[in-house]
Amino acid sequence: MVDTDMGVDDAAALAWLLVSAEPSVEVIGVSTVFGNTSVENAASNVFALLDCLGHSDVPIAVGAAVPRARPQSHLGALLHGDDGLWGFAPRNNFTPRDRNVARFYRDVLRSHPDAILLTLGPLTNLAAVSAADPGVLHGFSQIVVLGGAKVGGSITPVAEMNFWQDPESAAEVLAQALPVELIVRDAHAEFVLTDEEVHALCAADSPAARFLAGPLSRYATVMSTMAEGQLGLPDVVAAVYAAVPSVGLDVRPACVKVVTEGDSLTRGQSIIGLTATEKIPMYDDLDNLEAAVTRAAMDAGFDLGAYLTTIAALGKDNANVVMRVAADRIASMFMHAITARKWRTG
Repeated sequence: MVDTDMGVDDAAALAWLLVSAEPSVEVIGVSTVFGNTSVENAASNVFALLDCLGHSDVPIAVGAAVPRARPQSHLGALLHGDDGLWGFAPRNNFTPRDRNVARFYRDVLRSHPDAILLTLGPLTNLAAVSAADPGVLHGFSQIVVLGGAKVGGSITPVAEMNFWQDPESAAEVLAQALPVELIVRDAHAEFVLTDEEVHALCAADSPAARFLAGPLSRYATVMSTMAEGQLGLPDVVAAVYAAVPSVGLDVRPACVKVVTEGDSLTRGQSIIGLTATEKIPMYDDLDNLEAAVTRAAMDAGFDLGAYLTTIAALGKDNANVVMRVAADRIASMFMHAITARKWRTG
């Protein structure tokens, strides 16, 4: 199951899932959310790609049109154009049949128990599903989330785009004790396509390449002004990881929280605790820690180490965070599936 705000890199990711032969992946449904474009545009883009690749039977649900607690941002148009695919998506007559994502997930899980959910946009749909029917998301064996960053951001110096667009929903989802695998910016920033690879992809004659060529060319042109001529496709990393977890080279249990207060620069920042030193102040209130340190200084009988050990033992991680990936392997798998040529085999 894929939840997407269907911009250019989402299209590349979904195309890979649909055409990959090694491994073969079954896409059992797609839900759409606002983000790179409007939720309606996202759904139309998804249908256009599914139809182009011979998968128009895959069901689509149209989800959240706006964030849960703040106005929608339209900054996605900078990279993806107004419609999400720079106007290159074939015109179609897609008509939404389902706008209840909770019911959509529940129905699909009946025939595909233990399916994997891959989220490529803001987590608004997941938060809404959790609120409407708390048990539904626990039916997925794994929820692979593209979002957050340990160091640095994408839309601001500290915040990654998906979490920034709806931090309240991201925080709610991460508080649900779900089987989350979090693909953070630290990992997916390692994956870029060279100019040669972009040109080869756009010149390839497969249905997927023909669909992607126009929007990817425009996306690459815009990205070249920001990324030194290299094209990053974060959503492809998340898609490949969902199908082939072994591409994750550094995956660690973590305590993850999302900043929901503050100004537009700090909102959506993900605070990721990987070590015991980082996790303890996230598990316990800092005032309690302050009091414990003060007590240890005044009471020789108070065992501060034992206190900290107890806090660490009682604390709970809420995600496995993917910090590093096999970027060349991902590029090889993606390019081979889309172009039918082998790449980066050395």
